[in-house]
Amino acid sequence: MIVENLPIKRRTSLTPPPDNQSGRIRLILIGVGMLVALSILVVRFYDLEINYKQSFIIQARSNSEVTHSIPASRGLIYDRYGVPLVRNAPAFEIAIVPIRQPHSDNAIQQRIDRVAIYNRLAQMINQPGVTAGDIFTKVLANIYRAPYTPVIIAENVPRDIALTIQEQSIEMPGVVVESVGSRIYPYKELLGNILGYTGKIPEESKSEYDPKIYEPNDRVGVTGIEYVGEKYLRGVKGSETDLVDASGEVLGKVGSPTAPQEGDSIHLTLDLRLQKIISDALLPIMQLRNSPRGAVVALNPNTGEVIGMVSVPGYDDNLFAQGITQKQYDALTSNIQRPLINHATSDAVPPGSTFKIVTAAALLEEHSLTPSTVIYDPGIFYLPDQYNPNSKGQPFVCWLYLSTGHGHGDQTISDAIRNSCDVFFYKAVGGYEPEHITGLGPDKLAKWTMTFGISNTDLLEIGGGHGFAPTPLWKRNTYGELWTTGDSYNMAIGQGYVLATPLEMANVMASIANGGTLYQPQIIHDTVDAKGNVVKSFQPKIIRKLPISTPTMQLIQQALFAVVDHGTAVEAKIPGFDYAGKTGTAEFCDAESVQLHICYNGIKFLPTHAWFVAYAPYQHPQIALAVYIWNGGQGSGVAAPVAQRIIAQYLHVPLAKPMQVQKTKGPSE
Repeated sequence: MIVENLPIKRRTSLTPPPDNQSGRIRLILIGVGMLVALSILVVRFYDLEINYKQSFIIQARSNSEVTHSIPASRGLIYDRYGVPLVRNAPAFEIAIVPIRQPHSDNAIQQRIDRVAIYNRLAQMINQPGVTAGDIFTKVLANIYRAPYTPVIIAENVPRDIALTIQEQSIEMPGVVVESVGSRIYPYKELLGNILGYTGKIPEESKSEYDPKIYEPNDRVGVTGIEYVGEKYLRGVKGSETDLVDASGEVLGKVGSPTAPQEGDSIHLTLDLRLQKIISDALLPIMQLRNSPRGAVVALNPNTGEVIGMVSVPGYDDNLFAQGITQKQYDALTSNIQRPLINHATSDAVPPGSTFKIVTAAALLEEHSLTPSTVIYDPGIFYLPDQYNPNSKGQPFVCWLYLSTGHGHGDQTISDAIRNSCDVFFYKAVGGYEPEHITGLGPDKLAKWTMTFGISNTDLLEIGGGHGFAPTPLWKRNTYGELWTTGDSYNMAIGQGYVLATPLEMANVMASIANGGTLYQPQIIHDTVDAKGNVVKSFQPKIIRKLPISTPTMQLIQQALFAVVDHGTAVEAKIPGFDYAGKTGTAEFCDAESVQLHICYNGIKFLPTHAWFVAYAPYQHPQIALAVYIWNGGQGSGVAAPVAQRIIAQYLHVPLAKPMQVQKTKGPSE
């Protein structure tokens, strides 16, 4: 083809111009699009630079900065006079920081290096449950979840071993030795049930602890004062931040650390001197009587303060605070006498004739009798059997009859308290038709039992059990049986279904000592911060004023004085010193006695708890006591000598010849 010969199309005046409008529109659209894209980029850049800057800084810091908490020193616990009852001491834990362990591109070699460290640690620590496999499992569970958080592999490591591991830690990357706060309890069993102990947060209770305050490995109060005072004792943690590289190695500190705040201290109402006096008086007599369990409670009758409380058997709280072995734990939990229980607050048992104080107040205030009413005690009488008129009836005896063959004769209520006459209270409460005695009845007596604080719950800050006031309705609902006159007789003298704790009986005696005020027993006197400022102070708490008239109160007080002066506790009298008391010998047959074969079918005489309640001095009481000795025998011969020794030593009264303890069982009150 010859180009020159091709026809050329030329534009003339008659040819319309080309359409350029669509091209301009496309250019405009392209420009607008570029402008929008640029605007989006500018907005995004601004958003990233301004709005997300802090977030990126935090993320960057999280990779290079690790913040650790600094534990606060736990507050101490003192007696009422400032004597320290606990001490803080370091305990050593071995931990591994997962991110700081040996790293290698060869996975097999990395595992070999790490397991070698685990084996070395296990051999050095030499504790049950700390093997290379155990360490591997613990570390693996946290290596991705919390790589910078130390994984505790051993607790309560001896100091010399901990220091050796620390010296060699440069050869074991990731291994750290941590010093944590622990407690030393110098008085062991003497205060174990009261102070309690500290330990790691129990697994079943973790939901109770605020994660903003507590970390999983924190030590907290588990029982006793350590538990109830946790929010005061724990203090406030501090913090510090480390600068780390990609491998987790610490390069330095970031900023200034925040110092921790020491925990507040707690002053108890307890008098350590009295606590030792109680223990020294109680334990030898329990040993003499071969009794495995007992308790003494001492109150200030004018305030409700617990000034002494001993529970036997107890436990050494250092075992829990510093690491208890499974063998030691099994020995405590398998002990039939339950050393982990505070028997002073939790043993709800028949109070025996100490309960006659309550019965006497109920009889007089309900006008079932008057101070001059006389009831005859022949020593033994028979309750007629309404279903068998030919039967002689069921015999009921007074304790005196068992040793002398006769009773107390004519008795007023004052006589009956002084002599602890069972027959008087049988008839006065349950009635006796042959002598036309109607009787108070169980419902009114149950009401007065609760009025005196028996069966109240939460009687003390550290918890415990409570007694029980039975009624006919309760028996019908529980056993499907009717209440009998015999049930009323037993209840009248603190037997049968009625139960009380040593703390409750001490509080009954305190309310008589102070003239009718029932105080809430308290064992925490005040809480003081590190600067000595009182955070929370003790204030007496009145449960109620007992609805007892002055003549009735005076009659009971005088009768209780007579118990010691020339009644059932006359041998516990302190020459030249007046105090009041009431003996009690309570028959029982509980699960422990059956298991120990001291109570069985066909037994002629049931085993008995020894009780004695007292207050002293008689005119201006400073102390109210309850002494309870499980299977101890007679109140007058076993529990009363304990109280006599405690009162004399505590109040600095000379006692040249302490009362001899009754060594054999016998029919005394």
